[in-house]
Amino acid sequence: MAEAFGTPPTLDDLLNPILDQEMAIIFLDEIGREDYAAWSIFFERFVADRASGRSGPALLVADLRPELTVPGESILQSWRTGLRRGDLVIWAEEHLPTTRDGLAADLAVVLAVELCAWRLDLAASLVQARLEDLAEPVTWLSRRTELPIFGPDPPCPLAILAQDRKNEVHKRIWRAQLTTLFPEIEERRLEVVATHRSRLQLDNHLLDLGVASIDEMELGALRFQLRRYLTRTESEQLDTLVHARNALAHRRPVDPEDALQLLRRPFSSIS
Repeated sequence: MAEAFGTPPTLDDLLNPILDQEMAIIFLDEIGREDYAAWSIFFERFVADRASGRSGPALLVADLRPELTVPGESILQSWRTGLRRGDLVIWAEEHLPTTRDGLAADLAVVLAVELCAWRLDLAASLVQARLEDLAEPVTWLSRRTELPIFGPDPPCPLAILAQDRKNEVHKRIWRAQLTTLFPEIEERRLEVVATHRSRLQLDNHLLDLGVASIDEMELGALRFQLRRYLTRTESEQLDTLVHARNALAHRRPVDPEDALQLLRRPFSSIS
């Protein structure tokens, strides 16, 4: 690790202000017991010195074993200022299940970053959570057994929840869904327009609203004009898109059932 940072292999050399913006991701899954004991001693000293205010790099250890001796709460609190957004994304993606991809993977990672912030323990758990939990993260958060950590900004999500500041939790979830679900909804809207262009028209109501072309028609107008042509399943899929789009446009998280429908199955072409 010292070689990668270009420093001598001593703790004092690693605890250098010039390394404040650096980060190492460490994997311990293939080392022997004796080497693991040495890393345990190093981590204990490193965390103690960093907690005392000394400078140095951030360390992400991807596979800590229960016997590793590190003071948990102090190392968690140090992430508040030691982690950048890119570091949080790397951590979340590192813990994604290999079976998770597409929209569910995208939402899991962004939720971990926005909702969990520097609580890396929560982030690692959230990206592996069930689809139902990704669709309803407040309920997932309320079931966690980890202790909230109170302190300066950015606040720990469990501390926010413990203080009954649900609006702040909802705002974090909304930001994550706006980043991931909104582009998916827009892509589906454009697919509906392309499929049904010959059945769509700019009526006086849309013209009065300033809609200048068929491509600009919103989901509500599409649902109204296509109601006679869609099957029940297609109508329900379009309803889900309408509800999700309206929630995000009004700065609210998507209803959990609508979010779950977006995550659970790819929408068939509404034809």
